[in-house]
Amino acid sequence: MTVAEIVALAQLQSEESYDDPTWINYINACLNDLTPIMKLLNTKSNITVSLTNGNGSISISNDEDLAKAASFLNVYFAPTSGKFVQLRRLPISDNSSKGWKLTQSTIELQNLVSASGTTSGTVRVDYYKRLQPVTIEELEDDLFEISGLPPEYHHMIVLYCVAKSQQKEEELDDANNAYAEYQLGKKQLLYDRTWEMEPHMRRYLKRAKVSMLGGTR
Repeated sequence: MTVAEIVALAQLQSEESYDDPTWINYINACLNDLTPIMKLLNTKSNITVSLTNGNGSISISNDEDLAKAASFLNVYFAPTSGKFVQLRRLPISDNSSKGWKLTQSTIELQNLVSASGTTSGTVRVDYYKRLQPVTIEELEDDLFEISGLPPEYHHMIVLYCVAKSQQKEEELDDANNAYAEYQLGKKQLLYDRTWEMEPHMRRYLKRAKVSMLGGTR
């Protein structure tokens, strides 16, 4: 669906008419809510880093790609003219092991000293990307579609907007019905995306689905 189509359906189903910024806020709130379960895998490559005593730092906020990350998965390091090695994620309290740590604004590399005295190298980062927020300009563009969210789940944004609008108007029964339907769709989306992006979780997903259906293994 386009952003304009989502707003039109939300207005129709809620029988409410708000200004564009209100609908945009509802849509973006929904996209923020769905971001953790979408698991949109991206990789940032060719990040050059300098090391001092084996330690280095990568700014998240100053990197156009990393700033869009919802969560970080893996970090790899390759010394100049060397091969990439996956680094272990460390707890923030570990100040001695080899690996990487995450702060609010940086990825910290720690104790990457080698026998060759490495002072620089290249980093590759795997991360899940945030769903892209929409703007009023994109609402006014009849051709601009929601990106990142599979089309079969676009109706969930409509449900979210309806729930929020009905809550605002104190139509609580309608708000609760729309939100309950939204939550059911969210559970299915979580199942589908976890199955697709995290194969190691499939046996647990199968068990959970059997349990929900009231069956046994």
